Amino acid sequence: MSFVDPDSNLAMIRHGCKTGFAAVLAYGIAQLFHLEFGYWAALSAVIVMQVNVADSIRMCLYRFSGTAVGAVIGMVAILIFPETPVMIMLALFCSAGFCAYMTRYNVRYRMAAITVCIVLLASLGQENRLVFGMFRVIEISVGVAAAFVVSVLLWPVRAGNALKARLRDRFNDCARNYDALMEAFLSLQVEVDPHLLDRLQSDILEDRILYQKVLHHERWMYGEDTDLLGLKVRTLEKCCAHLQTMHHALNSEHGKGYEILMKSELHDLATITIDGMRRINAGQIPQMDQLALVLEKAESKLLELREGGATRRFHLQKLVQFFSFYHGVQSMGQDIFLYGQDPLFTSSEPLTGETSP
Repeated sequence: MSFVDPDSNLAMIRHGCKTGFAAVLAYGIAQLFHLEFGYWAALSAVIVMQVNVADSIRMCLYRFSGTAVGAVIGMVAILIFPETPVMIMLALFCSAGFCAYMTRYNVRYRMAAITVCIVLLASLGQENRLVFGMFRVIEISVGVAAAFVVSVLLWPVRAGNALKARLRDRFNDCARNYDALMEAFLSLQVEVDPHLLDRLQSDILEDRILYQKVLHHERWMYGEDTDLLGLKVRTLEKCCAHLQTMHHALNSEHGKGYEILMKSELHDLATITIDGMRRINAGQIPQMDQLALVLEKAESKLLELREGGATRRFHLQKLVQFFSFYHGVQSMGQDIFLYGQDPLFTSSEPLTGETSP
């Protein structure tokens, strides 16, 4: 299935249609089996439906498990407390309060508290309160099941596909920011926008959250290669950390900058590293030989300059700035090199929309 941006107008139109269809399906099933309050099924379907499959599955599990737990607690309360005004209030207080307390351990108890209220209160005055409460739980379960089926079978928007597209953008973002930082550093350490990396940091955080959704809720359905996706996310997180180090080093020291004597080596290292990021983005292996070569050349040049006393021309603050920035550059190149060597990447099939090496 081709990727559809979950925030696009088309995706939201489809989401609206899917939600409406899930509500109709849930209510129709409730009517077919003569469930008295079919609107509970339709309401549950609307609550559970989310834009992507992973979120829908998460909401299905949350609502279904919470409903089951709440039903048990509610039925126990019905058996323990007589149906008198005072005892009903006490049963409601104890059961709902217990569920609220238990949310410190599991969020599903929030849904359980809602179900407890339904089972305890909606069954008042009924001939068989336990049976009445059980049927309300069945109606909720019908809505959850209808939403699950519609989410998975009708225009499924997979979080895994969304994550793959986002990660391709993110490697390009890293490459662009790295290029800007290196250009500023080699141009007499010009200060850059203090908020340069804000968007990248927030995007990578969202990528991590989306990856967790794929890992916990979609992997078992679609056979996603979550190991490879995890490798990409971790590599991007490390690259972002290195960019932050370089960014902080560049803006931490002011005044007149220095011409960097190993400008050529740093430029070559940045060029090959950026090319490696873009190759990873395209599903290709970075130029490992060249990357290893420029890493070694940069290290050798720095050693040569240090032995020749070239670093003595720096003031202490400038010296700290240089080595801090250089450490970020070297670490960035090493992480891209390690990514290219990782068996998860070298043995995997290219992702959707990527080309083979």
